[in-house]
Amino acid sequence: MRWFFVLLVAVNAVFFLSGKGAISLEQVSFTPEDKGNIQLLSELGQGEQKSLSNEALSNDDPVTAAGPRVCLYLGPYNNKDEVRADGESFEEIKLFTEKYERSADYWVYLGPYSSFNEAAKISAELRGKRIDNFIIRGGELKNAISLGVFTTDERAQNHAKGLLKRDYRVAVKRVAKEGIRYWMAYIGSEGDQSYKDIARVMAKKADNNKSLEKKSCNLIASYQELD
Repeated sequence: MRWFFVLLVAVNAVFFLSGKGAISLEQVSFTPEDKGNIQLLSELGQGEQKSLSNEALSNDDPVTAAGPRVCLYLGPYNNKDEVRADGESFEEIKLFTEKYERSADYWVYLGPYSSFNEAAKISAELRGKRIDNFIIRGGELKNAISLGVFTTDERAQNHAKGLLKRDYRVAVKRVAKEGIRYWMAYIGSEGDQSYKDIARVMAKKADNNKSLEKKSCNLIASYQELD
């Protein structure tokens, strides 16, 4: 009888201990980062619990992005009125002005001198030796004497060598000629229907002088928007 009583007490003790250590599934969090580790939700902060639930919801959201931004450029236009006329039919289109180097000349020169009178004295001396020249009246080379303007550096250097042989310490300077041209630009996502529609119409305006191209949107930062 005594052994039966001891057995009954032992069984009750086992059930009590196993009930004390039981954990419900609702209290356990399995996260991919844990790689098999188990963490109680009660050990997580309230903010962490919210982020877990938000993450689960976001995984079910459909992907709605139409794609990265793309910039379409049509041009160049040489005439401001022409680009305005072509751009009037698009509210989304932006018009831009671009300054660019159209060409360059290579100047052979003496000086600059401290004053126009000093330059005029040297200029007269050169003419007396049958060396054509003129005095530059403004700009970076003001009061210098131009001894020739050439379209290539090679021709300018050859002329300078001839003058150096005659003891004239000349120099050669590259002088850029600036031009202005105009562009029509559209910024959008290739997945959007509006992008496809506008690209189709812009393509119809392309010709032998103007092309439609996809280029870096960073170019816009170097252009000036046309008023």
